[in-house]
Amino acid sequence: MEKKRKLNKKRVFLAVLFVIIIVESIIVMIKSANKKVETTRNEKLSEELQIEESFDDTKEEEKEEAQTSKKIDFLEKVNEPVYKKNEKDIKIPILIYHNFRTPIPYKEDTYKLFSSQENFDENVKTLLDAGYTFITLEDLYQYNKGQIGLPEKVIIITIDDGQVGCYTDAFPVLKKYQVPATIFIVNQLVGTEDYFSWEQAKEMYDTGLVKIHCHGYQHSEYSSVGKEKLVSDYTKSHQEIEEHMGEEIQKIMAYPAGKSSESTIKWLKEIGFEIQVQTKYGTVNKSRSLDLTDLGRIRGERATGKEILSAIKASSQN
Repeated sequence: MEKKRKLNKKRVFLAVLFVIIIVESIIVMIKSANKKVETTRNEKLSEELQIEESFDDTKEEEKEEAQTSKKIDFLEKVNEPVYKKNEKDIKIPILIYHNFRTPIPYKEDTYKLFSSQENFDENVKTLLDAGYTFITLEDLYQYNKGQIGLPEKVIIITIDDGQVGCYTDAFPVLKKYQVPATIFIVNQLVGTEDYFSWEQAKEMYDTGLVKIHCHGYQHSEYSSVGKEKLVSDYTKSHQEIEEHMGEEIQKIMAYPAGKSSESTIKWLKEIGFEIQVQTKYGTVNKSRSLDLTDLGRIRGERATGKEILSAIKASSQN
C-alpha cells in the first residue's frame, strides 16, 4: 500500500512537472512570437519613416529648386565689363508701360497708355540689339549698395496697374527674350474685369522673369493722405503680395499717377520701402546721383525702339 502511494505521488509530481514545462514552453513561444511581431512592426515603421523622410527631403529639394528658379541672375551671362557705382558714371533708364492690347484700341486710349504685343516685342528686340542688358530694381538696389557691378548699358522695364494685357501680351514677349520686368499692382483691382488674377500673377512670378510689387492697395493719390493711411495701405499691399507669391519680397513701390511728397517718401522709407519709383517722364537716372526714392521713367507705350534710344541719348547729354 505504501509502495502504491509513493508511486501515485511520483506520477502526480511528473504530471505537474509536465504541465509546468508545457506552460513555460507556450509562454516562451508567445514571447517569441510577440517579439517577432514587434520586430516586424518596428521594421515596418522604420521603413515608413525612411519613406516619409525621403518624401520630405524630395519635397524640400523641389521647394528649394522652385525658389532657385525664381532667382535668375540676369547679369550672369553678360560679356561686357561691369562697373561698381564709384568706378564709372552710367545711365540707368527705366521704361514705363501701362496696358497692352493687340490691336491697340486707339479710340478709347485717350491718354495713350496702350501698347501692342508687336510694339513691345520691337522695343525689347531693338534694345537687345543695341547692346542693352535688362536688369531688375532689385539689381539696382544691390548696385547702389556697392554689392554688384553693372555693364555700361542697362535698362529696366516697369509696368503699372496690373491690367490683364500684362499677362496676355507682355508676358509672352518677356519669356521669348528671357528679360525681366516689374509689375506694380493695385491690390483691390487684382482679379477684377480687365486685370489679371492672383493665379496669373503667381504664374508669371514663378518664372523668375516677373517681379510683383506695390502700386497701392487702391489706385489713390497717396500724396494727400495722412501717415496712418499711407503706412497702413502699403503695409497691407506688400503683405498680401507676399502671401500670394509665397515668399518674402523686397519692399518696392511706385506711386499711382506719380504723385508723391517729401512726407510720403519719408514715411514709406521708414517702413522699409527704400525703392520708390516716380513717374517723372523723360528722366534717365544717373548712377552717381542715384536716389532710389526718386527714380524717373521713360514712356514706352507708343514709342518705337529707336525713339526710346533717342530719348536715352537726349537725356544723357543733359
